[in-house]
Amino acid sequence: MIKKAAVLIVLLVTSIGAFSQTAFGLKGGLNLSTINWNDAQATYNGRSGYHAGIFLRSRHEKIAFQPEVLLYTQKGDLQSSVFGTAQESFTYVTVPVLFKFYPVGGLNLHAGPQFGFLVDGERKYDTVFGGGSEDITESYKKSDVAVSAGLGYDFKFGLSVDARYNIGVKDINNAANGDDAKSRVFMISLGWNFLK
Repeated sequence: MIKKAAVLIVLLVTSIGAFSQTAFGLKGGLNLSTINWNDAQATYNGRSGYHAGIFLRSRHEKIAFQPEVLLYTQKGDLQSSVFGTAQESFTYVTVPVLFKFYPVGGLNLHAGPQFGFLVDGERKYDTVFGGGSEDITESYKKSDVAVSAGLGYDFKFGLSVDARYNIGVKDINNAANGDDAKSRVFMISLGWNFLK
C-alpha cells in the first residue's frame, strides 16, 4: 500500500518541471462521508471526519497540475435500522491527482482521479441486543478509486481554500456475495504554500 503511494508520488513529482509556478505545502480540513450501498433495507447517514496531508501545485497561466498525498483521511457512515445503529469508520491514505483551470485570478475549477489505500476499519454498534465494536478491515477491499471535482481559490500570499466532492467508482465491499458499496465524500480544505 505505502509502496504504491510512493511510486505515485515519484511519478507526479517528476512531471512538475513542465510548469512555471510551483507551490508546496500542507493542507487539512473536514469530511462528510457515506457509503452508497445497493441495499434498500436500511438508512445510511453521513459521518463527519478529518483529512490532512501535503500537496504540490505547478501552474502555467490558466492551468495547473496538483497531486496530493493525504496521509490521514477518515471516511465512514452511520447505519440505522429497527434493531439499532452501527457506525463504520475507516482511515485511508489517499492520493488525489487534480487538474485545475483558473478562469480568473486564483479562482479555480478542479477535477481528477483519487486513489485510496485502506489502513484500518472499525464498526461500533448499539442495538437492542447490546453494544460493542469490531475490526472490519478485512470486510473491505484494500484500495478505492474515486473521481474528484470541486471549486477553490488560491490566494497570492499562500493560503488556499477548496471544496470538492469525491464519487467512488469502485466497489469496496470485499464480501463475495454482498451488495455493491461505493464511497461518497464531501471535503472542505485549507492549505498553505510554504514556497511563498
